[in-house]
This record gives sequence, C-alpha cells and structure tokens, in this order.
Amino acid sequence: MFIIRRCVVQTEPYFLKRSFFRYCSSVTCSNSIQEEELIKFDNKQKLQGNKKLLKVAMLGLPNAGKSTLVNKLIHRSVCPTSSKVHTTMHKAEAVYTEGNTQIVFMDTPGLITTKEFDRYKLIETFKQDPANSVNEADLIAIVQDVTNVYTRHKFDDFVLDTVKNRKEDTQLLLILNKVDKLKKKLALLNVTRILTNKEHYPKFDDIFMVSALDGDGVDDLRNYLLDSAKIKDWKYETKFYTDQPLETIIEQTVRAKLMDVLPDEMPYKVKIRTEHCDFGDDGSIVSVVVLDCPRKNYVKMLLKKKCFKIKFLAFRVEVELRHAFRKPVFIKLNAICTKSELNK
Repeated sequence: MFIIRRCVVQTEPYFLKRSFFRYCSSVTCSNSIQEEELIKFDNKQKLQGNKKLLKVAMLGLPNAGKSTLVNKLIHRSVCPTSSKVHTTMHKAEAVYTEGNTQIVFMDTPGLITTKEFDRYKLIETFKQDPANSVNEADLIAIVQDVTNVYTRHKFDDFVLDTVKNRKEDTQLLLILNKVDKLKKKLALLNVTRILTNKEHYPKFDDIFMVSALDGDGVDDLRNYLLDSAKIKDWKYETKFYTDQPLETIIEQTVRAKLMDVLPDEMPYKVKIRTEHCDFGDDGSIVSVVVLDCPRKNYVKMLLKKKCFKIKFLAFRVEVELRHAFRKPVFIKLNAICTKSELNK
C-alpha cells in the first residue's frame, strides 16, 4: 500500500498529499520528512508554471558605461568594456535568471549622429541595433554619464528620436551612472532636476543613481527589474547567460582590452580572429587568438620589451574571461602582419 501511494506522489502530488496524511497517522516517524519533500515539489511546480520575463534595452551615448553596468547586473563579464568609445559594435544579449524570473539585457552600441556614422565609417549595427532593441524591449533604460560635463544635462535629438519609437506600454528608466566619480553631489541633484523637468523630454517611470564600476546602487536596480517582469515564457534556458558564441566573446574581449593597450586609432584597425579553441579535461578553455595588424610597427609595439604588452594583454583577457565563463581560461595571442595588407 505504501509503495503504491509513493508512486502516486510522483505523478499526482495534490491527490497524494491528501492520501499521504491519512496514511501517515500510523507512520509518524516519516511524516515530517515526506511532508517537506511534497512542499518543495509543489513550490517547484508553481515556479515553473509562473515564469516571468523582462527584456531591457540599454541605451546611451558612447562610453556611458552600459556594458559595465550589464556585466555587474548579471555577475558576469560577457559584454566587452574599455576606456575608449565604440567598444560595443553590435547588440549582445546578456541573461540573468533568478527564481522564476528572467531578465534579458540588450547591450547596444552607443547612440551616434548620422554625421559621426559617416565620418568614422561605422558599420550598420550602430544604427540598426539600438532601434531594433527599442522595438523589442519591455523596458528601456537610458544610461547617462554624470561625469561628462558636456552631455550630462541634456538629451540630444537623435537620442529622443530613438526613444520615441518605443511601444506605448514600454517602461522608461533614467540611470545616472558613474556617481562615484562625481565630487560635488549637489551637481547630481541639478542634473536630475534638468533631465526630468524639460517639457519635450520623456517622462521616466523611475530614476536610479548607480556606479557600475563599484556596484553602488546596482542591487536596487536589479531588484526593481525583477519586480517589473511580466508573466511570460523565458527566452533562454537557465543554463544560458548570453546569446553570443564562445569564440565571439573571446574575440570581443581581446579587442576591448587591446583598446587599452594600443594608442589612438590603432586597436580599431587590428583584425582579430580565433585560430584555435578547445576544452581541457577539467573544463578549462584553451584558445589561440591571432592579432592581424595592418602595419609592422603595430606588431613591434606589441612585442617590444620582451613581449611585455602582449603578455599583459593576454593576462587581462584571461582575468575577464574567467569571470565570464567561471572556469579556467588560457589565452595565447599571436601578433602578425599579413603581406597582402602591407601592399595596400
């Protein structure tokens, strides 16, 4: 009789809960243990039946700290970051799942004018990806760099035009970033007052003041987003934390760190490709990445002083990728200069 009822527990938990308690009147020794298991099973079923999803579009000017903030929100460094502008060149989705709620962050290239697009000969994703993300998003977050004295008090027309195309029921947040670097806190209140009181500016559902670098205010923002999610099927399974292939994350991370090593426009001209990528028996990742430089002096700069720069670059990439993948990562970088490009 007991075996039959135990089988019923696995297929019909609510029915067995009633018959189980009747049976346990004579078997009190196992009552508390089995009751606990039933409650856990019921709670798991409820969570799976009430999944919530929120798609968040991260918008802002170049170097506003969008990628750094996304990385801090999901506890993984899957979005490339550097001190130079235009580190993010195309939309990347970063996934955070907690309990029955999933948040999909759409990290986008910095918003630019048509003049900038033509001047720097940028790829089409700089125009298309922010617009596509706005159309897809349940919530739009405008990230404003409060340390930039030239842009922190205003929204340019091209930013406002991008936001205007959102759906009617899309929430809109204002995130004031880099507050840790602002010496005069009174300036922060002044920025908030200006950005929320101009007639032609959009009305924000909420405002957050954060530091993506040191994490100040990030937990409050994450909790707000979790509470804002609506009942909807998840876009990704629990095991996923990005839509980017492993090789893409490696190459983009190398590119981002290269921006901090090489000066001026040099890192933008280096072509990066994964030559080899494999998994070790312990789950570690071993990858060989080629830095295809257009000029010999680029290679010399990376290899001078006993290859100090390229070794330092590999070290920084490994640290970043270990935080992204949460497993050992070993990167070997090869700097070359192809003859075909030398002749151009």
